[in-house]
Formats: sequence, structure tokens, C-alpha cells
Amino acid sequence: MLHKKNIKTFLIFTISALLADQISKLIVVNYLTPFEPPLNIIGSFLRFKLTYNPYGVFSIAFGPSILYYILSVGGILILTYIALSFKDRIGVIVFGFVIGGAVGNIIDRVRLAYVIDFIDMGLGNLRWFTYNLADAFITVGAVFLLVRELFFKQDKKAETPDSGKAN
Repeated sequence: MLHKKNIKTFLIFTISALLADQISKLIVVNYLTPFEPPLNIIGSFLRFKLTYNPYGVFSIAFGPSILYYILSVGGILILTYIALSFKDRIGVIVFGFVIGGAVGNIIDRVRLAYVIDFIDMGLGNLRWFTYNLADAFITVGAVFLLVRELFFKQDKKAETPDSGKAN
């Protein structure tokens, strides 16, 4: 059962994540050039380095490019339904961030045929994959929801989507 009261909260956080992602990419593209040395933000631990990712998550190719669109749009539709079915406001907010990030990356794919990545973190030569704010929203949100579900189960009625039964 969809909760109409969740729509406003969901949209606020989805649009906020989407705008933060797209504005940050616009700024980075205007100030950095691909293949230039990275710009140190916090020493070499956090730096900005403009890259273009035509592949999937973690720059892994897993099929034809149309598959990236199909999986993304399908995931967004399913997660939106789940988010709007939650009774729990925190869950709705986190899903808003996740979906805002996913939409941000889809916009890049549709507009440019690749995703703009720029956040480079690590120590020395041990670096994480270069990512963007959309990826951060998706990853942190997914981890938050998973940890909460696995370790902080309280009142199942308040945390899970309605099962379709009338209250």
C-alpha cells in the first residue's frame, strides 16, 4: 500500500540528491580536465580527478550498454514503489537519496553515454574506484538500509512496507 504522506518527503530528498550530484558534476567538468594530475583536497587521501565511466558499477562491463539503462530504470521503479510503501520516514529519506543518485547517473548516461566520476580516495597506491556523489548516495544508502535491516530490527510493522493488508 502506498502512503501518500511519503511522496513529499521522498521527492524532496530525491531531488536534493539529484541536484547535488548534477551540480557537482557540472562544477568539476568546468574546472578539471581528464588525464591531468588529481587535485588534492585532503592531501592524497581525498582528491578530485575527472574520469568518464562508460561501464557499470565500479567501472565493470557486464553486457551491452542498453542493459545499464534497463537495469537502472527497472531498479528505480521498484525502489520507488518500495520507498512509498514504507511507514518509516527514515527509510523513505534514505530511499530518496538512493533513487536521486540513480537518476543522476542515468541522466549522465542518456546525455553523454557515460557517467562523470571525480572523487578519488585512498592511501598511496591503494585507491578506491573513482566515483561521484550519486554513487556515494546509492552506496551509503544501500549499506544503511542493509545494516538497519540486519542489526536493528525493532518493530517490523514500522520498518517494512505494508503487506497489502488493510489496517
